[in-house]
Amino acid sequence: MFNRRSILQSAAAALAAGTSTEAQAKSHLLPVDVAPRGSVGKLERLPSVDLESKHDFLTGMMAFINSDVSKAQRERMVVLAKQAGYAENQDVPLEVAQKLYDNDPVVGTRTRMWNSSHNHEHYLLDEAFHANADAYLAEMEAAEKVGPGSLKLDPALKIPEYTRYEIHQQPGGYCGNAFAGHIYHYATNQFYRGANDQDERHSGYAAGCPVPAKGEVKRILDLGCGIGQLATAMKARFPNAEVHALDVAAPMLRYAHMRAVDIGSEVHFKQALAEATGYPDGHFDVVISYILFHEVTAEAARKIIAEMGRITRPGGVFYPMDFNPVTAPSPGRIYSTWLDHRYNTEPWRLQWTQQVDVAAEMRKAGFNVDDQRAPGQTFGKILAVKTA
Repeated sequence: MFNRRSILQSAAAALAAGTSTEAQAKSHLLPVDVAPRGSVGKLERLPSVDLESKHDFLTGMMAFINSDVSKAQRERMVVLAKQAGYAENQDVPLEVAQKLYDNDPVVGTRTRMWNSSHNHEHYLLDEAFHANADAYLAEMEAAEKVGPGSLKLDPALKIPEYTRYEIHQQPGGYCGNAFAGHIYHYATNQFYRGANDQDERHSGYAAGCPVPAKGEVKRILDLGCGIGQLATAMKARFPNAEVHALDVAAPMLRYAHMRAVDIGSEVHFKQALAEATGYPDGHFDVVISYILFHEVTAEAARKIIAEMGRITRPGGVFYPMDFNPVTAPSPGRIYSTWLDHRYNTEPWRLQWTQQVDVAAEMRKAGFNVDDQRAPGQTFGKILAVKTA
């Protein structure tokens, strides 16, 4: 492991020598900027050519798995279901789907390839950032003291047990690894197969977020913000708005704030529970979230929706995006959802799919609901407008 002083001196020397014009241009924003190989736009390059080449290979592997291999798996699932006398879109008990697919080599190959590729990416990233822990910790520590924006952590916060799982198989989970944000960022870039290196997906989600019919958008909340990509995208769309971002995981928030400072985005990050935010009643014009709800328990989801009813102003918008519980059932889809639950450490996904009537909960919280989800659509958006 490099000691803190030596690697910071090396990074500073590399920047001074012109390793990256973009890194030099940004270096004034962070008191300590550890970017040994500079940046490409918003994205800091991985710290070594070796790690970047492995990341690129695994990203390409994920693209292959999610195209050709997944297509072969889906086609095999349809064949096996028909051979057993089930219609392609028939709703069957999970036990039936497991009996159909558990021992099939084509179905199993895609599952094994996906999980092994994703896990290996996590291992490489975890190893790399911990090997240079002093430098990366110093960078986050220094960023905490500066803006734009702010970071408010709560060391006394009681972290719920349901948040302590290693979601996505990420080492230490979101709360238990100091480099959770670093790992999440590059691992999700692998998941997006290079299509979100500049936050393109999150910029698209921000652009598509509905706004209140009346009144200026003055305050926005990104709920379950993770590393803040949606929050900074919302700030880019609404530069005059006050943008807040909330998450339970301090490591994710520390990385999110550091990254926001690095790209010059004024976002106010806060560590708190989504079901007990601590914000005043009717405080926000817009509340948006991305893939939060399938990662909390059904009980927590109901409490979170009620809390959003409290903190969204009359006429304000609540716009969560997540996996679609009303997706048309089929033996293959039922089995694939269970695979994600079981092997990608998504312990609460089945609760979200089976136990939460999100539209009903929104209405109970005082929202008028426009349910934009459609059967057969995997990813669903549902708009709620707060009543008076």
